[in-house]
Amino acid sequence: MEPINASERKSLKQTIIQEVKQYIIDNNLKAGDKLPTERKFMEIFGVSRSVIREALSYLENTDVIRVRQGQGAFLNESNIEKLLDNFFFLWQVNGGNLKDIQSLRVIFESSAMEEIIKNGNTADLLEMKESINRNREAAGKEAFKEADMDFHKRLLEATNNILFIQMTNMITSYFFESASRIDITYQEFQKICDEHEKMIDMLISNDVEGAKSLLTTHINNTKKV
Repeated sequence: MEPINASERKSLKQTIIQEVKQYIIDNNLKAGDKLPTERKFMEIFGVSRSVIREALSYLENTDVIRVRQGQGAFLNESNIEKLLDNFFFLWQVNGGNLKDIQSLRVIFESSAMEEIIKNGNTADLLEMKESINRNREAAGKEAFKEADMDFHKRLLEATNNILFIQMTNMITSYFFESASRIDITYQEFQKICDEHEKMIDMLISNDVEGAKSLLTTHINNTKKV
């Protein structure tokens, strides 16, 4: 038998990766469940230990599973943040513009406002209003940025939609990290807090269109983007 060449080996690894994923689905494995041993996978798929290890290593590196030394491989909870982090890194090095991130934020945060109103999350809105007033005491550029980001993350979290929160939190975090050159004065920060509070008041009053309009202006007015 001729040795397997590099191309064939790569194709075999990809096949086994998909087979392992299908095994997880077919056996209804959930987060925290243990996968079969390498030896068991060798028996199931009829391939060498090295191919199984390559496939499991890929799944570990992409956060599908986690491997505990001496215990085996376990299925992770769903989390798309690493995937999005890699996507935004490549997007940035290939000439991505922060204006695009601004547009995404408007779309997702506007959707969050609609979801909050639909779910009637008044308690979350009142807590956000208290948080805005606490954050008014922030001092310094970094504290201003953290307080601003805190408001927008709380807005997204008030949807109580885990997948939505993971995806949009990553977008919001990426924006604030990439926009670190933005300087905010104390007066500008207080205006930002005023707008945050007005948005919440609008949502409490069920004026979602007014809140979305103010949000759009608020995000698009971010300095020096």
